[in-house]
Amino acid sequence: MSFRKALLMGLVVSTGCAHRPPVQRGSYTLEGKSGYSLLVPSLASPASDPNFQTTIVSIGVDQQKMERKPNESCAIRGNVFSLSVMEVGSRNQWIVRSLSTQGWLTRGAELNIHAEWTRFIQDLQRLEREGCFPRKETFFALRRAIAEEISVPATEAAFFLYSFGGTGFVDLAPGMEVRFERPFVRAANSTSKAVYGGSLEADYRVTSPTGADVALQLSRATKVKAARSPEAGRSENIFDLPNRFRSKSMLRLFLQTMGDGKDAMPAILLGANSVQELDEATTTIEKNGRAKCPDALGSQGDCILFGSRTAVSLMSSINVNGKAQMLPFGMSLGQMIDVSSRSAGGHALETVSLSRSLVSGSYAEIRFPRTMEAVQQIVLLPGDRLTWR
Repeated sequence: MSFRKALLMGLVVSTGCAHRPPVQRGSYTLEGKSGYSLLVPSLASPASDPNFQTTIVSIGVDQQKMERKPNESCAIRGNVFSLSVMEVGSRNQWIVRSLSTQGWLTRGAELNIHAEWTRFIQDLQRLEREGCFPRKETFFALRRAIAEEISVPATEAAFFLYSFGGTGFVDLAPGMEVRFERPFVRAANSTSKAVYGGSLEADYRVTSPTGADVALQLSRATKVKAARSPEAGRSENIFDLPNRFRSKSMLRLFLQTMGDGKDAMPAILLGANSVQELDEATTTIEKNGRAKCPDALGSQGDCILFGSRTAVSLMSSINVNGKAQMLPFGMSLGQMIDVSSRSAGGHALETVSLSRSLVSGSYAEIRFPRTMEAVQQIVLLPGDRLTWR
């Protein structure tokens, strides 16, 4: 499915409306040089080294639901990202150390930030499994709570929350929707030619039914009766994905790319029960290409390779002027304003405001210059709230 088609579909989909104004907590400011801007949280404080900043993150307060009180072993000491409990055995507040605005500008180019963050996320899941955090705090919530409090390049905010980067995969999380579409062609026989018989379509909302994992929930399906027999036995059955990945707590989607020949890559849905398993399978896929799913997954993971005839689109739930709309994942604020201005008289840029959904349930305002160059760098994320006149 083309970006234009997905965008037009997303703009007309409305899934509900907001009845209460969002609670604001803090803000982000778009700072930096032209073409390389950072989203800087208002609650960050300078560290002793000017290349770094520290932020206090609250992760749960109910000590009765913790497996053990945090101690010195509940810590991550990385070259770029670090985490330590603020006061051993006491309140469940944590100190996050990350690059400051100066650090990003002076050291960002010499460090492999993606690799450092990946190691940090793996260590974070290890601490979660060792009982350093309250049981009710999911790994996804832990990751969000920390990622929300560090300064990051505006165009890469989705990487720190969902692993979305230049390699074209996304860790699925609540607030997303995955859409599948495959044309069905009735086979030719001795008396008739092959005939297009409609499309097989399935839309899945990403949910967290137990609070500790993610799952797919079928929200819309269009089937073709004549396709029951050939589709039932296919390994990429788009109507049975919840059962297929029921035992997997994490899902990663390799986005489909368009093109001819070698430029086109099929979509892949990968399921596992740890970040390490996801990353190991991802490394294998990137090394060997997308010709097939990795053979080494075994019982620890599962994988579906979707054929070239199956169009796979990833959408984000964005609240626009009080109504939830499904928009293409990775869409920038600038793209949204460009499309909307055509139908709003061209005033969207001057009046638009954007708030980001936080894991606490509150929102943080994003402050930015009123220029198209600035808004093109802000990537819309699931749960964002947009308003304009």
